Amino acid sequence: MPFNIGYLAACITLLSWTVGTFAFTHASREANPSSVNRVRLLYALIVLSILVMVFLQKSPWGLFESLVWQQYFWFGLSGFVGLTLGDFFAFNAYKILGGRRTSLFSCFAPGAALLAGYFVLQENINTIGILGIGLSIFGILLLVASRKEQQHVAAEGKGDFVKGIVFAALGAIGQGVGLVLAKKGFSFSEPGFNPMYATWIRMLAAVICVYAIGVFKVNIWTEFRGITFSGKKIRPILIGTLFGPVIGVSFSLLAASKLPASVAQTIFSLLPASVLFGAVLFFKEKVPFKSYLAVIISIIGVLVLVWRDQF
Repeated sequence: MPFNIGYLAACITLLSWTVGTFAFTHASREANPSSVNRVRLLYALIVLSILVMVFLQKSPWGLFESLVWQQYFWFGLSGFVGLTLGDFFAFNAYKILGGRRTSLFSCFAPGAALLAGYFVLQENINTIGILGIGLSIFGILLLVASRKEQQHVAAEGKGDFVKGIVFAALGAIGQGVGLVLAKKGFSFSEPGFNPMYATWIRMLAAVICVYAIGVFKVNIWTEFRGITFSGKKIRPILIGTLFGPVIGVSFSLLAASKLPASVAQTIFSLLPASVLFGAVLFFKEKVPFKSYLAVIISIIGVLVLVWRDQF
């Protein structure tokens, strides 16, 4: 069987998002999550613009010359759903629940990708797939029902537990739907269309949207200056930006272009296990047994979803 680079890209995405999860969790607790999202998207757009111009040998105006309106629409819509809305909810969930708990909700994303893929890409769905989604939801409900986790969140004093749960779920759904919309954009692209270029379009749309909304809420320049010139705030944002929007998102689109959307999203949904491992190994976090069980059941549900056609 020939090697599919999509699997390697998906694994790199998983590792990058694991690092990004810890970095953005820290950043979201040092500054307002909405501000963190705006600033990191702006930095990501700047870095991606430079990388695309260097590696694809494009001038600044050349970035806009070789695209059709369908690419702008689908990649742009993907950026709005996945990066503007999805990450807004995810960053607020990071602040309230922390990275380990929030990452478990990434198991919602494959189900969202499957349902969106059914309507947008005409991908198949069956009873086994629905069962897999149900298992993932059941695993997450174990986390929600854990009194110890609720007590830990209350003790941390970062926000309401239920609100964090809702934000985490909406963030994961935005991620899954955003991936499908991006894959739709690839269907209007030439074979071999560069995923980094697609990521740049998504990022451009996301930056326009977050600043169009933010300008009515805060002083954008004061916000940018206050975060950028604070080493305590900017350091985790830059680390998270490198491993999240730049490396992670680019490789996630490469994976999505080479694999079925739900399969790519499945590998991404191993994020709870990798974050759990990192939290225990590097941050010495004490994790209740029910939370381990929740991760295992949710990941099993995702695997059932992926292999639904083989049952």
